[in-house]
Amino acid sequence: MYCPNCGAVCKNEDHYCYLCGTALYAAKPKKGSRWIPLLLLVLMSVAGLIAFFATSGSNGPVRMERSSPWFYVKNGVLYFEEHRYTGGSELTVPSEIAGQAVLALGEDCFAGCSTLTTVYLPDTLATIGDGAFSGCTSLRGIFIPASVNVIGEEAFYGCTALEAIVIHNRIKIIREDAFDMCNRLNYIFFLGKQAEWSRLYNEFINPNTGVFCADGSFYQDGNPYE
Repeated sequence: MYCPNCGAVCKNEDHYCYLCGTALYAAKPKKGSRWIPLLLLVLMSVAGLIAFFATSGSNGPVRMERSSPWFYVKNGVLYFEEHRYTGGSELTVPSEIAGQAVLALGEDCFAGCSTLTTVYLPDTLATIGDGAFSGCTSLRGIFIPASVNVIGEEAFYGCTALEAIVIHNRIKIIREDAFDMCNRLNYIFFLGKQAEWSRLYNEFINPNTGVFCADGSFYQDGNPYE
């Protein structure tokens, strides 16, 4: 082997010229080793994509089966897309969608839906969000299951056809103006005592609203119900 710098004759096994110290050759990489960094990069990219989609899938919206494409749920909160709805005046809210339990009705979930007269709520539901049924001008009656803890602000605002509602005594919070502008709401059946109802909700609804409790009945404005 000849040194490319000074021309000295060196041994084949020498790495450096014995006269000038110039490197005679670089160690060849082992066969296939140049593919290792590229392979690692590909594997890391794939792992990253899997993690991304797994995370986004758990936090992203999940749609109902094809039979009910008007529902979707995100982190337990149900939403309704009226423009997709092809059902009738009675609607049953599912207790789960694609294995995800329905725990709450989202804010303004059914707001402005004028086709619904009756809505059946699941016993997995804990919260009826603010304005969930506001402006549902055809809704006539609804049963609030025992699982519900909170009725949100203006939840039934402007439900002008709503005549009767049944509320379990396990409910903890009924927020402000929940039944405001419900001009035909004449019957509230509360499965608890009058004092409990007064602590929950003591706002005026309309002159004919009677609250029927386990220990008696009264008008919502405080007068005895006759």
